[in-house]
Amino acid sequence: MTKPDLIDDLVADWRRERPGSDADAMQIVGRMIRLGRTYEHEVSQLLRAHGMSYSDFDVLATLRRSGPPYESAPTQLQHNVLLTSGAMTACLRRLESAGLIVRGTSPQDRRRLSAKLTPKGFAMVESLIDRRFALARQSLVGLDADQIAAAEGLLRCLGR
Repeated sequence: MTKPDLIDDLVADWRRERPGSDADAMQIVGRMIRLGRTYEHEVSQLLRAHGMSYSDFDVLATLRRSGPPYESAPTQLQHNVLLTSGAMTACLRRLESAGLIVRGTSPQDRRRLSAKLTPKGFAMVESLIDRRFALARQSLVGLDADQIAAAEGLLRCLGR
């Protein structure tokens, strides 16, 4: 049996203080939130050393994984990165000022705006992405292949 953690304490407190309430789902949701924050903090520390925020890198990585010509409409980026319109505009402005992207109109349709990865932006993603993947792998240390597959399946179900 595993040692009680912060989430066990939180649920026990609610059971004591509000015995009629059902806080059991927090056993899972609370841990997901806590793990997500921990992972985001670790990635943010890595990126901060390179002058980037989590969202900035997420935009660059989204452009990189889109394949050549590493270009996307801001609205599509906003959907993939989960930023508000204003936050996306500010993010794109920062990335453009840093020379990591260029913004303009799409060559196929001049009415459509686009953001495109520059060679400098491409190099930035390439220099950091394997370390980001390593942090994700590190967060799964202690789980065997069957546990990882089970967690992946369960989280996929919850995300639908």
